Amino acid sequence: MTEVSIVKCNNYEHKNVRNAIKESLDLLGGIEKFVKPDDKVLLKVNAIIGFQPERAATTHPAIILVMAGLVKEAGGIPIVGDSSGAFGFTGQSLEMCGIAKAAKEAGAELVNFESTGTYSVNIDGKILKNINIAKPVMDCDVLISLPKMKTHQLTKYTGAVKNFYGVIPGTGKAKIHQFAPSELSFSHAVVDIYSALKPKLAVMDGIVGMEGEGATNGTPISSNVVMSSADCVSLDAVASEVMGFFHKDILTTLFAHERNLGVGEINDIRILGEQIKDVKMEFKKSKYIAYKFPEFVRKSIFRFSENFSRVNISEKECKKCSICARSCPASAISFSPKPFIDQDKCIKCYCCHELCPNSAVKLRTSFIGGLILKSMNYKS
Repeated sequence: MTEVSIVKCNNYEHKNVRNAIKESLDLLGGIEKFVKPDDKVLLKVNAIIGFQPERAATTHPAIILVMAGLVKEAGGIPIVGDSSGAFGFTGQSLEMCGIAKAAKEAGAELVNFESTGTYSVNIDGKILKNINIAKPVMDCDVLISLPKMKTHQLTKYTGAVKNFYGVIPGTGKAKIHQFAPSELSFSHAVVDIYSALKPKLAVMDGIVGMEGEGATNGTPISSNVVMSSADCVSLDAVASEVMGFFHKDILTTLFAHERNLGVGEINDIRILGEQIKDVKMEFKKSKYIAYKFPEFVRKSIFRFSENFSRVNISEKECKKCSICARSCPASAISFSPKPFIDQDKCIKCYCCHELCPNSAVKLRTSFIGGLILKSMNYKS
């Protein structure tokens, strides 16, 4: 039986974070169970596009500082790394969200996956057969996921498993969205990537999570927990339940469980520390419905009514940084003479909405779409 530990933590003060993380790891056997002297330990953080920590979109610097310190205490060599969702912005992202500063303060090496080179890895995936994974991810002795507890517009929830989407640097992530645009296909692709990795531990930043339109444009919510597990799939099953989801509704968890990549059945997971019922919340879910239908239905609906679920750019708020255009898998965005999204090309992957640093990309569900949501008894 796999184990997931839950420990309460009310703020990001260093002492409180250290105590909470250490307690969560001690419940699992201690950091020494996972890290041996001289191990190269890669802490895979979530930097996305470099929002300030208060936005609750990225792994908080306090988590990195503590984890790197604990790795060093165990005799390991901490390395902190990620690649941004927007090609070419990883260095800037790591700086803006405070992760670079935390790594330096902790004496950890900081790696930008866009500049480390990749290994071409063949996998027997449902969607992906070959992927390019950043070299530090494959070269480290211990791989640890440090996800943020958040909702997600495409996959409903994002956590320890999906955090590894960032091991694909460059334009690779956008290409995957292009041929896996639905919740179903994209979730399979995420699990395909996860199947190529062998993480030994996950520690989730759930002190302040994000609800609503995650993974970047939602609302911070005080969730007051740190969770740890040697099984990323089990951690996601538990974390999603804490957030108010039914764990089997999270397809990345379901598919990983079905492929024997981890344990995603709550009844087969031993909960240590706080119990789910004692910390359970009701995170607001994304209200945008494109991902809720099979791909063939999606295409038919959106062609029938382009306003059913629409992505637009606010000309007033747009700074023309072009991050959205460069990251759009469908090449649907242009800026001549003004910001424009070609609705015929748009695949509703929401990459533009997730990566816009100025919140200029707006998602709208029509009145008809709202009625359908209501008929589905879907609560946002």
